[in-house]
Amino acid sequence: MRVMTTPAFAGEEVRTDPATVRPYLLGGLAALSVGAAAIHFAVVFEHFADYTLYGVFFLVISWAQLIWPAVLLWRPSRLWLWLGIVGNAIVIAVYVASRTVGLPFGPDLHNAESVGALDVVSCVLEFGLIVGCAALLWRPSIADRPVARRGAFASAAALIAVPVAVIAVTSAVMTPGWAGPEGPAGMASGSSSGGSSSGMSSQSSSSTANSGMGDMGTTDGQPDMRMYGTAAPPTAAQVVAAAQLIKATDASLKRFENVQAAFAAGYTYVLKTNGEEHLLYNGDDPSYQGLNPQHPSSLVYAINVPNHAPILLGAMYIMGGQQNGPQVGGGLTRWHSHLVTCVNGQQTVAGFGVQLRGGCNPATWQDTYTGQMLHVWVVPYPGGVFSDDLSSAATNAAVNAVLAEQR
Repeated sequence: MRVMTTPAFAGEEVRTDPATVRPYLLGGLAALSVGAAAIHFAVVFEHFADYTLYGVFFLVISWAQLIWPAVLLWRPSRLWLWLGIVGNAIVIAVYVASRTVGLPFGPDLHNAESVGALDVVSCVLEFGLIVGCAALLWRPSIADRPVARRGAFASAAALIAVPVAVIAVTSAVMTPGWAGPEGPAGMASGSSSGGSSSGMSSQSSSSTANSGMGDMGTTDGQPDMRMYGTAAPPTAAQVVAAAQLIKATDASLKRFENVQAAFAAGYTYVLKTNGEEHLLYNGDDPSYQGLNPQHPSSLVYAINVPNHAPILLGAMYIMGGQQNGPQVGGGLTRWHSHLVTCVNGQQTVAGFGVQLRGGCNPATWQDTYTGQMLHVWVVPYPGGVFSDDLSSAATNAAVNAVLAEQR
């Protein structure tokens, strides 16, 4: 049998048989990298929308994971394998940090994000690549093991088996129901219809649902939060209208700086989450529904402030029934709603675990959405006056800003 000498990795010469496992191994590693790159490319623009640095990071790693396999197949080397290990290890480390303790920069400062199938699959592909590269570095002769000769069809099938599997899994996990908070359902609310019986009409689902908070996640294949209305830049008139809404809300809320005044005015339905207390109007006056600065539907207070009375942060306007909220400020004033599920016989707001009044039967319950809501913050708040961020990090930042102004 004829034997020839050929480089397995640049700078090394090993004896190989004409038919070895080398193309299968390198092809498999290349497929893993391309699969991870495809996932990261799919979410680049959403991360640019969240925070420019996030978008830059995803763009860089996407191209790196696309270029790396091309060089690997052209001229594999020990240095290139090490770069594959180090680069993908950094990506996984950043991901683990973002899902456990939160990143030390950006809008999600020290706020852990939700885990989704899309990002988990990406990490699995990257981890597989790291293991494969480490194995080749540890024992380069693995690539030179002979393989049994097969027919042309069998050889082609064996060569493309791993790439096909990676493509299939990557494509499947990008579907809205599986991807999680990093995918279409988490980043672009409204892509799944769901069987809501109230709080969400087919009209609003098709015409006004757009992207929502990427970190809210999904429950039962539905986004925990939906966003409504256009995200287009506001016109000059809409900017003026938004400013007028802020001014009117600020003036109206001055009478409720003392939380006891809110209770006396009928805000007696209390919901607590992430250091905030939401007081909802609990009377029969319909003027408290919709966008009415004189009668806000809900007041939001920060309550976990040591040695300090509750701090009024802003108002929340809530539309009645299936009505769409008026976008007086255009893209500045997008409305949102929250998914309500049935947990242990209690209606519960998904993503927050907040229990609402009224029981439910898990056997017959259909997940639904609340009426559309709009926040107007009257204190410095992360994300702006109309931010829908209700994370503990956002609350703490707002409280710190208020306390700094009081010093």
